[in-house]
Amino acid sequence: MVKVKNPQEIIDLVTSGSYEKKRIFSITAHIDHGKTTATDYLLRRAGLMRAEDAGQLQMTDSDLD
Repeated sequence: MVKVKNPQEIIDLVTSGSYEKKRIFSITAHIDHGKTTATDYLLRRAGLMRAEDAGQLQMTDSDLD
C-alpha cells in the first residue's frame, strides 16, 4: 500500500510509469456537494491517503502553494 504525504506525490504517481494499475475517475457535482469528501474517501480506500489526513490535505485542490 502506498502512502503519500502531499498532493505532488499523487501527481508524480499518476504521471509516471505504465497505465497497468492506474484508474482515472471523474466526479461532477455542484459546489459544496461532497466532491472532495468523495475523492478523499476513494484515495483512502486505494491506500493513497492516510485516514487522519482525509479532509485536511484536500488532494483535489489545484493550488499546491
